[in-house]
Amino acid sequence: MANQLVDALVYTNDNCVGCNKCISACPVLTANRAVEENGQNKIVVDGNACISCGACFDACAHDARSYIDDTDRFFEDLKKGEKISLLLAPAFLANYPKEYETVLGGLKQLGVNRIISISFGADITTWGYIKYITEQ
Repeated sequence: MANQLVDALVYTNDNCVGCNKCISACPVLTANRAVEENGQNKIVVDGNACISCGACFDACAHDARSYIDDTDRFFEDLKKGEKISLLLAPAFLANYPKEYETVLGGLKQLGVNRIISISFGADITTWGYIKYITEQ
């Protein structure tokens, strides 16, 4: 595995050739850094900045990005009684219209604390903008 700046879910593997396409695709300016490793340029992920959006996976023609699959840990933590909340993308309903209720109900039965729609954050942001504009 290529040298990483900070542990992250997304990381650079040994396939990296330093082409910088991941940097261009990334919405976070500081999430990727060029480093020299064994005389070759590599692009590593800064786990403090990476938002794990996956844009670098789509951009990389060298399959130089990998991720840590923490699914098993998620279920282990639920079994231990950890309070885990999920952020649910609005597309989940569109992608799984028949399974939507069963999956979310099953996760709640397994111990998920809260399931919060990401669109709720967009609603709050819109309210904040409108409030600011009307008051200013």
